[in-house]
Amino acid sequence: MLRALSAVLLAALLLPAQQPDDEPIALEDPYTEGEEQAMKAAGIVGYGPFPWADGVSTTDVDKVLGSSRMIWMETAHFRIGSNLRAAKVPEEAEEKKSLQAEVRTLREKLPRVKDKPRQLDPWLRMHLYAQRAEQLYSDWCAMMGVSDADFGDGKAVRSGKYLGLPDKFLVLLFDKKSDLSRYMDRFCGVKADKSYRHYHQKSFQLLAALAREGFEDANELALQSHFAYSLTMNFTNGYMGYYYDLPCWLLEGIAHGFARKVPTKFVNISIEDEAVDAQRQHLWPQRIRARVGFDHFPKSAELLAIHDYKEFDYAAHLMSWSRVDFLRKQDEAAFGKLVRGLKTMALPATGGTLPFEQVHARQLELLKELYDLDPESFDAKWKEHVLKTYPKK
Repeated sequence: MLRALSAVLLAALLLPAQQPDDEPIALEDPYTEGEEQAMKAAGIVGYGPFPWADGVSTTDVDKVLGSSRMIWMETAHFRIGSNLRAAKVPEEAEEKKSLQAEVRTLREKLPRVKDKPRQLDPWLRMHLYAQRAEQLYSDWCAMMGVSDADFGDGKAVRSGKYLGLPDKFLVLLFDKKSDLSRYMDRFCGVKADKSYRHYHQKSFQLLAALAREGFEDANELALQSHFAYSLTMNFTNGYMGYYYDLPCWLLEGIAHGFARKVPTKFVNISIEDEAVDAQRQHLWPQRIRARVGFDHFPKSAELLAIHDYKEFDYAAHLMSWSRVDFLRKQDEAAFGKLVRGLKTMALPATGGTLPFEQVHARQLELLKELYDLDPESFDAKWKEHVLKTYPKK
């Protein structure tokens, strides 16, 4: 059901100074050593083996991928598996500063973490990604105006404690494309080897899986940006049940908003337009302002109606990010109500999904109700915001 990321984006990642493939990853966490208080301080519920998805356990996954090749960690809202190798700390100043800030936050919970590590070993990377996942979850909930207390503890979709789903979100971080490919083929029945989001339909869990090897010409912060993009896309899809697709602009706008908080020039888009300058493709505010100045951009009536990613080009991604950012800045509480209104529509009594035309009509009603915007006034007020706040260069 979920689209392969390669269909919507990418140009991806190769991290320097990887561990040799034949060097095993220690299966015991050196930063907690399994101590109960240390685990609690770091927000760790447990390590593998544990249940995974659709009746499968991490032991079953290990049998397919190879014994003792994955490390596993469970937190409040996630189950995570990783075999990422060690990597150097980025050398670029802004990226290095961002990563060191994350390490300091982690070190407050785990004193065994070095203050300024020269490299990120497999367990340190696992801890950093677990910390990022939980922070993304918290930030996404804050945007929506919800918390764990707003959800039940049921086993059915829309009654579960994880944004309405009955079980935790899943993350797989692979070093090699071959491992991702084996997992997706064996446990999801799909062919993929770079990055994929999947809905496990028996246990109602959303998976974000990515392979470091599948991404070229980027670094650790780019991988982190893609991680943020994938997880927040899953949060929005899973919120109150993944019964039907939301409009492309809304899904993409939310995910890009979180991904762009990571200080990297990497963009989570597959760019096929040769007219897009590779050196400036990440300068979205500047590019949007230029398009607005020439009145050359997809209008709301067009953008909000797109539901086929074949029609969703580079400009549509930029405009979606900007439109969502604009609405959030106008009234974030209203934005949470907009998404919830779209995610809690009544389902057909006979089962099945909702036609996009019905979802589209509802989004127009909610924009009018919550923001007093129709497509024309949305364009006008957004343009005014862009010209007032976006830089020219």
